[in-house]
Amino acid sequence: MPASGFPGAGVLMERLTRLYLRMLAVSLALAPLAAVLYLQWFQDPDLLFDSHAVHELAIALAIATSAFVSLVTWLCHRASGEPVLRWLALAFLGFTAVYALHGVYTRASSHHMALFLIYGPVARLVMAGLLLKGLLVYGEPADPPERRGGLLFWGGWLAGFALLDLLLDALGRSLPGGRLLLQAVEVCAMACYLSSIVLIVRRGLRSPMMQLYCLSLAFFAQASLGFLLARPWNHQWWMAHAVFGTGFVVLSHGVARAFLTTRTLSGIYGQEEIMRRLEAANQTALCALERLKTANEQLENLAATDPLTGVSNRRDLLARLDVEVSRARRTGAPLSVLSMDLDHFKRINDTFGHQAGDAALVAFAGCVHAGLRAHDLFGRLGGEEFLAVLPGAALPEAAHTAERLRLAVERLDVRSGGGSPRLTVSIGAAQFGPDGQDAEEVCKAADERLYRAKREGRNRVAA
Repeated sequence: MPASGFPGAGVLMERLTRLYLRMLAVSLALAPLAAVLYLQWFQDPDLLFDSHAVHELAIALAIATSAFVSLVTWLCHRASGEPVLRWLALAFLGFTAVYALHGVYTRASSHHMALFLIYGPVARLVMAGLLLKGLLVYGEPADPPERRGGLLFWGGWLAGFALLDLLLDALGRSLPGGRLLLQAVEVCAMACYLSSIVLIVRRGLRSPMMQLYCLSLAFFAQASLGFLLARPWNHQWWMAHAVFGTGFVVLSHGVARAFLTTRTLSGIYGQEEIMRRLEAANQTALCALERLKTANEQLENLAATDPLTGVSNRRDLLARLDVEVSRARRTGAPLSVLSMDLDHFKRINDTFGHQAGDAALVAFAGCVHAGLRAHDLFGRLGGEEFLAVLPGAALPEAAHTAERLRLAVERLDVRSGGGSPRLTVSIGAAQFGPDGQDAEEVCKAADERLYRAKREGRNRVAA
């Protein structure tokens, strides 16, 4: 039976898959530890690879890469102002400025080991501290533009790194061995890396960039462990360099992705997050389209409706009449129109006021609309003139309908603040075909019969 046949199987598989991915991430993050421990337990620590040329080449590549990534991170910060990028750029810059002398003094290792070694752990501590500071401000509002490229700020940090290099030079020359001091600095760096990992986990930062950030921190921490266990030039020492370099590559890869996409760390999303955001955006777009559709329908209704009476206006009614005429011509079904005009409407306005006149028009429109069939059309042409379109009705039926409507209007009780005017209506009826071959001719025939009803005394139907 397929897994989809079991209730909740899909949810269970999703949870298991997520657990599997977390286990893979942890395994990858701890992979260097296996190599470090293997060398510690199974490799002779006195077995050395003392190659100054290889070390100088490796340090040169590391410094060039770090300098380039510093520039890329600084450009990202200038573009977005994200605070974490400021400290990340300083971390790369500080590492570059301090670690460069570790390569410069490579050949001093034969006669002044402390001077050669001291720049490595200090560079890693500088980087670790600034990476931790960056995490502490992660998610804060963007820096204002004036703080992003200030020469005073960045120049001050560069001067500080240069001063640190001078102090380390003096300290390295004065130390006879300094192993305990170097180990203490390395422990502090490892503590900063581990603190950063704990901070990421506790804050629940799970974006792809933060996952790369956390992975690189894990590599840095294990590299520090390797340096603590290593002796200069032995294989554990070279392995620690390789682990640290791998972590550096991972972190710089994330920064490069940021530069090529959003110029921010928080704005880089994985495929899963992108799918969720696309789904949310799609739902938002669908809701917006539905609101737009409703608004358009309302606008169309407003454009087709007489604002006073609520029935069709002249433009909409005549357009729909043309459609009915075309249908009647095509099918041969009868079609009639009723031209209506309220009697003595000017007198109602003059006697009872315009408010009473408006009330009379609304009451009349409501009465006629209620007396027509559902598929009949009715609208106001202007003033007190109205038109009804009766699809499927021949002239005798139209005349009967007109008389019924006339009687209903005559019985209307219109009340307003200015009084209660009595309403009557004159109606002219005409049929498409016998009375005209298009909408204009039929309406003209109905109007002529309306005028005849007016001449014959009003309050009557002329068909």
